[in-house]
Amino acid sequence: MTGVWLGIETTTSTGGVAVMKNGLLLAEECFPVRATHSEKVLPGVARLLKQAEVMPEEIAGIAVSAGPGSYTGLRIGIATAQGLSTGWGIGAVSVETLRVLASSVTADCPVLSCITARSDEVYAAVYENSSFGAVEIVPPGVYTASSIEKRIAEFDKIVAVGSGRNAISFSDKVIKTDPLWDTPRPSIVALLGSLQVELSGFDEPPAPVYLRGFNEKVSSNVP
Repeated sequence: MTGVWLGIETTTSTGGVAVMKNGLLLAEECFPVRATHSEKVLPGVARLLKQAEVMPEEIAGIAVSAGPGSYTGLRIGIATAQGLSTGWGIGAVSVETLRVLASSVTADCPVLSCITARSDEVYAAVYENSSFGAVEIVPPGVYTASSIEKRIAEFDKIVAVGSGRNAISFSDKVIKTDPLWDTPRPSIVALLGSLQVELSGFDEPPAPVYLRGFNEKVSSNVP
């Protein structure tokens, strides 16, 4: 990571913002569960920039968590990132929330990242960690508990992270992380966004990841 980056996370019931510089965390704040993101995110950005003694013109880029997650939260986060990007005249990128979760943990085996969706379904994907963050090895999708269990059966062991892991019956080979990491962190959003730009630049504007309609495709690929 080079320069100052602003990270925005609004995809779950706990949102947050973070300011990082050259890979080091300057300030991070997570919002109370009961507070709405629309009431907290912009004041949070202003407060953290003041705390970190950073001016908007010093910021190299903005990274926002793109989902899947709360539809309302996604729209608020993306709109905020786009508005700040336009107002400050700097680039912005979006980072998949499942990748943010997987990149939060250090593991020598694959990482199952999963977020509660609805009923018995979860948003999930499997990643391997690398120097550029988590690399996808099982694609993101809407999975039932039974279908994701079949998808991870090939792995000797796997680390599970995210709110959706509680909906799945795990075998002994699944390692559960500290619940602290079940919420995506805005500092990881900022870090991954900066790495993404180092690889491909500000190639696409921030866009939400909904994964709607993906569950039928996933189910058809599960034996």
